[in-house]
Amino acid sequence: MQQYDYIIAGAGASGLSLAWKMLHSPLSEKKILILDQSLTPSNDKTWCFWDTETPPFANLIHRQWSKAEVSIFGKRAIKQLNNYTYYCLRSGDLSTHILDKLEKHPNFQLRKTPIQELSFNGSTPMLHTDAHTFKADYIFQSCFNPWEDAQDQPCHPLLQHFVGWEINTSKPTFDDGFFTLMDFDQTYKDGIAFIYILPWSKTSALIEYTIFSDNLLDKKQYEEKVSLYLSNRFDLTPIDYNIERKEFGKIPMEDRPHKPWYKPRILNIGTVGGLTKPSTGYTFKRIQKQTNAIVADLLSEGTLRPHPPSKKRFKAYDLWLLQIIDRYPEDAFKVFNHLLKNNSLDDVFRFLAEESSLKDDLKIMSSVPYTPFLRAIWKTRNRLRKI
Repeated sequence: MQQYDYIIAGAGASGLSLAWKMLHSPLSEKKILILDQSLTPSNDKTWCFWDTETPPFANLIHRQWSKAEVSIFGKRAIKQLNNYTYYCLRSGDLSTHILDKLEKHPNFQLRKTPIQELSFNGSTPMLHTDAHTFKADYIFQSCFNPWEDAQDQPCHPLLQHFVGWEINTSKPTFDDGFFTLMDFDQTYKDGIAFIYILPWSKTSALIEYTIFSDNLLDKKQYEEKVSLYLSNRFDLTPIDYNIERKEFGKIPMEDRPHKPWYKPRILNIGTVGGLTKPSTGYTFKRIQKQTNAIVADLLSEGTLRPHPPSKKRFKAYDLWLLQIIDRYPEDAFKVFNHLLKNNSLDDVFRFLAEESSLKDDLKIMSSVPYTPFLRAIWKTRNRLRKI
């Protein structure tokens, strides 16, 4: 059985971000193992976030924007970002950069192998593969759902699910001076659906059809929506563009309480650690905050203190919005309409990033319809006590 100081189980955004932070701290003197069933970089994901300062991995940013388009009830508006910038990072760029640096460091070992199980023997956390067992002081895991054996089920089991096409067009089509945050599809009645566009240039973009609901569609149905949107808005037929790659994703919009530990001394990180914001699906920047906190704790105390990903009031806001989306999607449309129409995008992003003050929150809440939230507050009162 091989001994390490730390083991990182999973080389996705959270695992690699943690390894990168350790690499650039005194923890690089420790013996660290990173495992995943695949360590081959792939541009299969696009991570976006907003920031007021120099962003994480600034040298790897693929595109950035200071304007966003929103469209609800057929009314388009382009909103300026004055304090925040919206950034896009491609998974292949991040993985290639970090894995290359880790491979060259003698204290970091990379293993490409499926992870079978994580266990705790009473004093030591262990990771098991088909061929080996490894132990460490701490294991950081993003592979296993901590709720698989739990009795507590979500009250609003929503998913953010989407299909995206990255396309090149035969003629100038897109305005790459802004991105489309939400162009809502009012024909979809079983949840909230919208188009999201990241224009790389005037002839290339990533277009995603995204749904907030509890049921996945057949992939062909998402693709039909993307194709129809390209036709209706940009007058593009299939012969006018090439599909360079496709993305498919499903992100839990989780209303269960944060569960920091998978087993003793095995910390949940990333999405399985509750880092995905329930009401939006954004995760990347929250991962960076968790990563910074983990490294700071290990350096200052040598032990880990779980840091809740959200303050209590933001957890309540998320629960109320999930209840509205799940049970009353028509009201959710009205909430999004008022939210985006009555507030600057900087204020909305500050609120969604959980960087707002209570005064800011009250201003946001006063800009949207009262009735859906009063109903949600009443109907989720028992659930809120649990989380």
